[in-house]
Amino acid sequence: MPWLIFSKTERERLHPLNVALFLMVMLAVPFLLQNHLWVLVLAHVSFFLSIRQFDIFRYLGLPLLYMGMMLMPLLYGASVDLVGIVTVGVRITAFVTSSQLVFTLVRLEQMGPLFRILPRLTRLTGLVLALVPSLLRTWPEVKMSHPHQSLSVRLERIAKYHLLPIDAVPSRLRPLAPRDYRLSVMLLAAGWLTLTPYAMFGAVLLPLILLCSKGALRDAYDYFNRQRIKRTA
Repeated sequence: MPWLIFSKTERERLHPLNVALFLMVMLAVPFLLQNHLWVLVLAHVSFFLSIRQFDIFRYLGLPLLYMGMMLMPLLYGASVDLVGIVTVGVRITAFVTSSQLVFTLVRLEQMGPLFRILPRLTRLTGLVLALVPSLLRTWPEVKMSHPHQSLSVRLERIAKYHLLPIDAVPSRLRPLAPRDYRLSVMLLAAGWLTLTPYAMFGAVLLPLILLCSKGALRDAYDYFNRQRIKRTA
């Protein structure tokens, strides 16, 4: 379902305040949601499978590692709170899937203009916000260009690449448009739902609100309509 993926233009349409709001609410959901965490995890994993991004399974090893370490006392006859360990493990899993979903739908550097309210830190935060995504882009390139080199050599290549000066002071915060207000209200409403008995609905609605804000339903209709025309042609 490629219509679910945000393009660069669609990401830039999101106001930095809405990006920050989405980030805070999404990362808080695993801690606010007391029940049905497994349903949330399954919903997130199903989303990643539908858009064919399988990197999520690499990160799901973290909660398994945690639960394995917490069960180690069983080896020398000690007792453990099995229910508590599994509960915390599921909560960590939900946090991992939520964070990966955030990084899939938005980019953290979009929040750069918000840091202009801190004049002394503006340039520093601009450098950091420019460096982090650059590092994430450079690492796969270095792995492909130096497949047989050691980790130290790869890290040295990345360091040399980033010795170049970076001038990336965040741009000015643009005024809020009517569509930004509507999106903020919807995100706040979904966040408020996570504090009610309908918390599961709020958790599932949060990413859907962001997806629908970019016209996902329209794109889905066009996509499936083209597929239908191809089949009948």
